[in-house]
Amino acid sequence: MGCGGSDSGANRTLTIVVNAPFSKTPYVGETIARGVELGAAVTGPIGTKDGTVELRVRRLDNALSPRRAIANVRRAVADGAVAIVDEGTGVDGSRRIANDARIPVCITYQGGTGLVDVERRPNVFRIAPTDRGIAFRLAEYLIPKGLRIAILTDDTAYGEEGRAALAKSFGANPEAVALRLRLPADAPDLAPQVLRAKRAGATALLVWARPTTIANVLTAARGRRWAVPVYTPPSGADPLVRQQLADQPRWVDGLTFASGRMTAELGPHAWAAFESQFVSRYGPDAIGVRTSEGLEVVQPPEYAMYSYDFVSVLAAALRQAGTEDRDALLDALNEVTVGGANGDERGFNLHNHEGVVDDDVYFARFEDMTFAPVKDDPLSSTLPVIKQTR
Repeated sequence: MGCGGSDSGANRTLTIVVNAPFSKTPYVGETIARGVELGAAVTGPIGTKDGTVELRVRRLDNALSPRRAIANVRRAVADGAVAIVDEGTGVDGSRRIANDARIPVCITYQGGTGLVDVERRPNVFRIAPTDRGIAFRLAEYLIPKGLRIAILTDDTAYGEEGRAALAKSFGANPEAVALRLRLPADAPDLAPQVLRAKRAGATALLVWARPTTIANVLTAARGRRWAVPVYTPPSGADPLVRQQLADQPRWVDGLTFASGRMTAELGPHAWAAFESQFVSRYGPDAIGVRTSEGLEVVQPPEYAMYSYDFVSVLAAALRQAGTEDRDALLDALNEVTVGGANGDERGFNLHNHEGVVDDDVYFARFEDMTFAPVKDDPLSSTLPVIKQTR
């Protein structure tokens, strides 16, 4: 079965659909799409025995709605997409539709453990840190500190996946957990929940939630002069947290998040080259806040790196398959490996559809609206500080 496309002069074009929440979490949607677009541009024409093809990108907004995400995948199938790059919303339902059409889906944001399964979901791949890896590293980092941790998760799918991962990672150390509490994601005032955590004897908050909820937790704690340390998954680095707290920048100080490292063991050179390409195409990603010295803060293209890497893997699979046949392409995706944007190898195999190793999770702490790797973690302490001002 062949992939759909259209003529573009002498070359055919194959469409990659980006299924992401452009209207609800703009940073997430935009950075995923830009990574795909840059990857397609850098890849250029791809030679196959069926002729030369070029990749084009189409954006579809899932608005964080599983129903809409599924509708977008139906549309991608109808349009003959060669692949779908997905934030992760609705994949439980949409992956079946894509699989019936033999279209690969690559998740480049959400890390839920159940989203990727080689046996039951053979067309689903992921290049992004897993919730399992993030949760394990958080437990490994926090438990030795002797903290009493209030685990706060919002009631979104993202929060529920995080809650499940944290239950496993902290399961052997129940004495480290002061409280487990679900937060309503649409509540602007979380003071009652934060007060409950304080009364439970919490000496740290671990907030696995969307960026707006993280900002609301910080507001509730700092607004009541509670200087409790706050830890998060990658969503804590979303610009929306700082934008929401722009009038109280000191409330962001000390916020610590876990995420996939941007630079590899070989050093920062590969990352620097990728970031330079990204900025040359899109310009610096100014997020609308400044440091205390008035410097404009820009966001590194971390998640753009993951979607960019999938396009590189997809292009290598198309070349190896030598054809646009969908079954051949899925087979080739299990066989190729490429050098990623940060120097790490990216690829999949018949037994593993995860493109980021769980151990590659680091911690960074905010100070003056920018973040730097922490010094009290072996991996993090070896990483360079990525420039975030101009």
